[in-house]
Amino acid sequence: MTTARPRFDGGREVCGEFDHPGLATDMPIWVDHTRDETTVDQARIEDVLEGMELDGRAILHVGVGNSGLAKRFAPLVELIDGLTVSEPEKALADSLEIPNYTVYVLNKYGREFLSHIGNRYDYVVDNNLASFACCKYHFFRMLDNYLRCMKPGARILTDQRGMDWTVEDDPNWRLSYDDLVGLGHLLPLTAGALPDTVYELRGRA
Repeated sequence: MTTARPRFDGGREVCGEFDHPGLATDMPIWVDHTRDETTVDQARIEDVLEGMELDGRAILHVGVGNSGLAKRFAPLVELIDGLTVSEPEKALADSLEIPNYTVYVLNKYGREFLSHIGNRYDYVVDNNLASFACCKYHFFRMLDNYLRCMKPGARILTDQRGMDWTVEDDPNWRLSYDDLVGLGHLLPLTAGALPDTVYELRGRA
């Protein structure tokens, strides 16, 4: 593995969409997964997460989909907060009436993130770290949002399959493990390879 800085060759520096950052956030085909089965990469992340310390821990799930993660882990952790840009995903989550599960309709790239998220987390699960990224500015704003709500030593969990997929099939936003390593040059995060193709970005304790 190399320690090169993340490249994102040719990606836009700033998109200018400060009120509605991110791609395809208003397209149900890409953001409403209420009726879909849990994806392969999401399932791998969950399998790895199940082997980690969970008692008393807090999870932020970015892109709640069918709320399968909440149904699986809510009995094992203190709380799960979820983010979605899909009203149907929010409605499904609320209908489950899981006491320690709260879902927000909230853009992970947005400035309003920190004014709505008051908890701090041990794990941030995001299997599509850059898949909906619109520009470098908002990609790094997302990471800053995560860092500000993570406990010391907390982990961002993702998977290579999700990092390979982008809304516009844009190679600039297909991430590799080396890109995650490179983020450690820029942010207080350390990359690690976990079982299968699951990766972590661990915050510094």
